[in-house]
Amino acid sequence: MPEASEEKSKNKKEKEKEKNKDKAKDKDTKKPEPIGDYQQGIETMYKLWGPEMTEQMRAVWRQAHPDVERYITGFALGEVWSRPNLDLKTRSLVCLSAAVALEREGQIRLHTNGALNSGATETEIYEAIIQLMIYASFAAAWQAMVYVTQEIQKHRSKTV
Repeated sequence: MPEASEEKSKNKKEKEKEKNKDKAKDKDTKKPEPIGDYQQGIETMYKLWGPEMTEQMRAVWRQAHPDVERYITGFALGEVWSRPNLDLKTRSLVCLSAAVALEREGQIRLHTNGALNSGATETEIYEAIIQLMIYASFAAAWQAMVYVTQEIQKHRSKTV
Protein backbone atom coordinates (compact mmCIF):
# COMPACT_ATOMS: atom_id res chain seq x y z
CA MET A 1 0.00 0.00 0.00
CA PRO A 2 2.67 2.56 0.87
CA GLU A 3 4.23 1.97 -2.56
CA ALA A 4 1.00 2.95 -4.32
CA SER A 5 0.76 6.11 -2.26
CA GLU A 6 4.38 6.99 -3.04
CA GLU A 7 3.73 6.36 -6.75
CA LYS A 8 0.70 8.69 -6.73
CA SER A 9 2.72 11.36 -4.96
CA LYS A 10 5.56 10.95 -7.45
CA ASN A 11 3.18 11.20 -10.42
CA LYS A 12 1.54 14.27 -8.92
CA LYS A 13 4.94 15.97 -8.51
CA GLU A 14 5.94 15.11 -12.09
CA LYS A 15 2.66 16.48 -13.44
CA GLU A 16 3.17 19.65 -11.42
CA LYS A 17 6.70 20.01 -12.83
CA GLU A 18 5.41 19.64 -16.40
CA LYS A 19 2.67 22.17 -15.72
CA ASN A 20 5.23 24.67 -14.41
CA LYS A 21 7.47 24.09 -17.46
CA ASP A 22 4.52 24.82 -19.74
CA LYS A 23 3.75 28.02 -17.83
CA ALA A 24 7.36 29.13 -18.10
CA LYS A 25 7.40 28.35 -21.82
CA ASP A 26 4.18 30.36 -22.34
CA LYS A 27 5.63 33.24 -20.37
CA ASP A 28 8.79 33.27 -22.49
CA THR A 29 6.87 33.29 -25.78
CA LYS A 30 4.28 35.90 -24.83
CA LYS A 31 4.84 39.45 -25.96
CA PRO A 32 5.46 41.57 -22.84
CA GLU A 33 2.74 43.98 -21.84
CA PRO A 34 3.57 47.69 -22.05
CA ILE A 35 4.33 49.33 -18.73
CA GLY A 36 2.87 52.72 -17.86
CA ASP A 37 2.14 55.15 -20.67
CA TYR A 38 4.63 53.79 -23.18
CA GLN A 39 3.66 56.08 -26.06
CA GLN A 40 3.82 59.15 -23.81
CA GLY A 41 7.29 58.01 -22.76
CA ILE A 42 8.44 57.99 -26.37
CA GLU A 43 6.93 61.43 -26.97
CA THR A 44 8.65 62.80 -23.86
CA MET A 45 12.01 61.39 -25.00
CA TYR A 46 11.57 62.96 -28.43
CA LYS A 47 11.01 66.34 -26.75
CA LEU A 48 14.04 65.91 -24.52
CA TRP A 49 16.56 64.33 -26.85
CA GLY A 50 15.12 64.21 -30.36
CA PRO A 51 14.29 61.10 -32.39
CA GLU A 52 17.85 60.01 -33.20
CA MET A 53 19.19 60.04 -29.64
CA THR A 54 15.91 58.56 -28.33
CA GLU A 55 16.10 55.58 -30.67
CA GLN A 56 19.78 55.04 -29.87
CA MET A 57 19.07 55.00 -26.14
CA ARG A 58 16.08 52.67 -26.52
CA ALA A 59 18.24 50.28 -28.54
CA VAL A 60 20.92 50.27 -25.83
CA TRP A 61 18.30 49.64 -23.13
CA ARG A 62 16.70 46.83 -25.16
CA GLN A 63 20.11 45.27 -25.72
CA ALA A 64 20.71 45.26 -21.97
CA HIS A 65 17.29 43.61 -21.51
CA PRO A 66 13.92 44.31 -23.15
CA ASP A 67 12.35 45.00 -19.76
CA VAL A 68 14.88 47.76 -19.07
CA GLU A 69 13.61 49.64 -22.13
CA ARG A 70 9.97 48.97 -21.21
CA TYR A 71 10.36 50.26 -17.65
CA ILE A 72 12.37 53.35 -18.57
CA THR A 73 10.16 54.29 -21.52
CA GLY A 74 6.77 53.43 -20.05
CA PHE A 75 7.22 54.17 -16.38
CA ALA A 76 10.11 56.61 -15.91
CA LEU A 77 9.38 58.76 -18.97
CA GLY A 78 5.74 57.92 -19.65
CA GLU A 79 4.51 58.30 -16.08
CA VAL A 80 7.01 60.16 -13.87
CA TRP A 81 8.59 62.57 -16.37
CA SER A 82 5.14 63.29 -17.81
CA ARG A 83 3.50 64.36 -14.58
CA PRO A 84 1.96 67.84 -14.87
CA ASN A 85 3.44 69.77 -11.94
CA LEU A 86 7.01 70.30 -13.17
CA ASP A 87 8.01 71.19 -16.70
CA LEU A 88 10.65 69.24 -18.61
CA LYS A 89 13.25 71.97 -18.09
CA THR A 90 12.91 71.76 -14.31
CA ARG A 91 12.89 67.95 -14.35
CA SER A 92 16.02 67.95 -16.52
CA LEU A 93 17.82 70.30 -14.13
CA VAL A 94 16.80 68.12 -11.16
CA CYS A 95 18.09 64.99 -12.89
CA LEU A 96 21.25 66.77 -13.97
CA SER A 97 21.84 67.77 -10.35
CA ALA A 98 21.39 64.20 -9.16
CA ALA A 99 23.79 62.96 -11.85
CA VAL A 100 26.38 65.53 -10.78
CA ALA A 101 26.07 64.50 -7.14
CA LEU A 102 26.43 60.82 -8.11
CA GLU A 103 29.24 61.59 -10.57
CA ARG A 104 27.55 59.78 -13.48
CA GLU A 105 29.16 61.08 -16.68
CA GLY A 106 26.67 59.54 -19.10
CA GLN A 107 23.71 60.89 -17.17
CA ILE A 108 25.33 64.32 -16.86
CA ARG A 109 25.71 64.46 -20.63
CA LEU A 110 22.20 63.11 -21.26
CA HIS A 111 20.45 65.50 -18.89
CA THR A 112 22.49 68.46 -20.10
CA ASN A 113 21.06 67.82 -23.56
CA GLY A 114 17.58 67.34 -22.14
CA ALA A 115 17.83 70.63 -20.24
CA LEU A 116 19.03 72.52 -23.32
CA ASN A 117 16.30 70.99 -25.49
CA SER A 118 13.70 71.85 -22.84
CA GLY A 119 14.54 75.53 -22.70
CA ALA A 120 17.21 75.78 -20.01
CA THR A 121 19.84 78.37 -20.79
CA GLU A 122 23.54 77.67 -20.61
CA THR A 123 23.71 80.07 -17.66
CA GLU A 124 21.00 78.16 -15.76
CA ILE A 125 22.84 74.88 -16.28
CA TYR A 126 26.17 76.35 -15.16
CA GLU A 127 24.54 77.97 -12.13
CA ALA A 128 22.93 74.70 -11.09
CA ILE A 129 26.34 73.04 -11.10
CA ILE A 130 28.01 75.92 -9.25
CA GLN A 131 25.29 75.61 -6.60
CA LEU A 132 26.15 71.91 -6.29
CA MET A 133 29.77 72.67 -5.41
CA ILE A 134 28.73 73.19 -1.80
CA TYR A 135 26.43 70.14 -1.67
CA ALA A 136 27.92 67.53 -3.99
CA SER A 137 31.61 68.52 -3.65
CA PHE A 138 33.86 70.80 -5.59
CA ALA A 139 35.44 67.81 -7.32
CA ALA A 140 32.11 66.44 -8.56
CA ALA A 141 30.95 69.86 -9.74
CA TRP A 142 34.26 70.65 -11.43
CA GLN A 143 34.23 67.35 -13.33
CA ALA A 144 30.59 67.85 -14.29
CA MET A 145 31.41 71.33 -15.56
CA VAL A 146 33.89 69.76 -18.00
CA TYR A 147 31.24 67.36 -19.38
CA VAL A 148 28.55 70.03 -19.48
CA THR A 149 30.79 72.46 -21.34
CA GLN A 150 31.53 69.77 -23.94
CA GLU A 151 27.83 69.05 -24.40
CA ILE A 152 26.97 72.74 -24.65
CA GLN A 153 29.61 73.19 -27.34
CA LYS A 154 28.18 70.23 -29.30
CA HIS A 155 24.67 71.67 -28.88
CA ARG A 156 25.81 75.08 -30.15
CA SER A 157 27.36 73.53 -33.26
CA LYS A 158 24.06 71.74 -34.05
CA THR A 159 21.96 74.89 -33.67
CA VAL A 160 24.16 77.22 -35.71
